[in-house]
Amino acid sequence: MNRSIGSRFALPGVPLIILLSIFSMSLMSDNASSASSSCDITPSSDWPDGIKPGDFFEIETLDGGEASLERSSEDNGRLMALNRGLSTEWSDGTWSGFPGIEVSNSSATIISMSLVPGYRYTFCVDFSERGDVYLLTDSNLDQYKFDYECRTNDFYDDIIQGLCDFDSVPVEWRDLLIWLPFRDAHAYESVTYEEFSVAIDTSGSSWSFAGLGGESNYQEFHLILDGWDNGRPNDEGASGNMSVEVLIDVEERFTLPNYTAYLLIGSLPLSCIIIPIVFHSRYHSSASEGKESEELREVPFLKEG
Repeated sequence: MNRSIGSRFALPGVPLIILLSIFSMSLMSDNASSASSSCDITPSSDWPDGIKPGDFFEIETLDGGEASLERSSEDNGRLMALNRGLSTEWSDGTWSGFPGIEVSNSSATIISMSLVPGYRYTFCVDFSERGDVYLLTDSNLDQYKFDYECRTNDFYDDIIQGLCDFDSVPVEWRDLLIWLPFRDAHAYESVTYEEFSVAIDTSGSSWSFAGLGGESNYQEFHLILDGWDNGRPNDEGASGNMSVEVLIDVEERFTLPNYTAYLLIGSLPLSCIIIPIVFHSRYHSSASEGKESEELREVPFLKEG
């Protein structure tokens, strides 16, 4: 035989699957949050005069306050995707009228922004006193505000007041009242300085990916600067009025298309079916070739007597 047995059983598709898996997992690992990055925002990187901070941010407080940020005339009610870094301590150029960030005693300041795929966002938060930092989505923000209302108001409605008494709520309904940080990870409590990074993998839901969600790709995220005793067990209580400096470093990054995850997950179970079939076909073909290459030989036969 001209070919070795090892070459007969070589599977050209298997190394490709392994390499694709390693490459995909290495890129996917970059999507995870990391606290090892530092914000690299210099005063010289101020925004041009034509860009309005109000197009990218909304700032409000739990006690009803709201920062008045200048917005452009082409306002459609949505925030523009955040694609440039900033420091809330800037006081020149575009940010000349920015009031700065403060957290009142027993309250919280909420900075809303639109984070999109294709960028890595690194947040650096510096409190003058100890506080809590959370990154929430829209749905969890509503629950967070309800948690605050429960601790500061007495509701006339007995049903609503009963929901505030968490221990009396049936277990199967408690998930509707609990607010969770983004990816269950972005909660940093009782800190004076914190750095964390986040990269958005996709916009919208699986329905919008399938083309059934309409224009639901828009997402707002909310950076919570917390200065009150919320419902979480390990949070910092009220620490008085605080000033806060927030820096956001924005970096472009390479993002794999959404379908690569489906291909990777689907290739693993398919390989369990395809590889045995290929092994069997190679083994069967090598046995058939061995039979065809055999030559007929005459064997002498000795007869007694």
